Amino acid sequence: MHRILKRIERIEQAMKAQSIFSPDCICFPENEQPFFVVSTEREIAARVKCPLHGERFKPRLQVYVSGWLRPKQWPALWTQHSEQYRKAGFATFPPDLWPGKCKRTDEGLFLILKDGSRIPWTD
Repeated sequence: MHRILKRIERIEQAMKAQSIFSPDCICFPENEQPFFVVSTEREIAARVKCPLHGERFKPRLQVYVSGWLRPKQWPALWTQHSEQYRKAGFATFPPDLWPGKCKRTDEGLFLILKDGSRIPWTD
């Protein structure tokens, strides 16, 4: 019995490695976890759940990215990854809204999206 269970487990792992994501899945691929420029982006992405799997990525340590480099990150992130990664990213950060710009107002620091929406900035 133990040998059969091990064989089934190996078959499942092989199938998972070759699987094509469901059209409804908006998870990041296991081997392409997202990189966030600021913690605000990570918090926003964590709120968006996959309709099939729930959590879409594994939280990682936040790496500081200098202000001058932040605008350059977006084009590289979208062009250097798989179609599933882009689908997962666009589910959270639609290109018609992102990237936003950081702006200080009387109420505090905000991320201003392309449509004028304001999100409190935490870094």
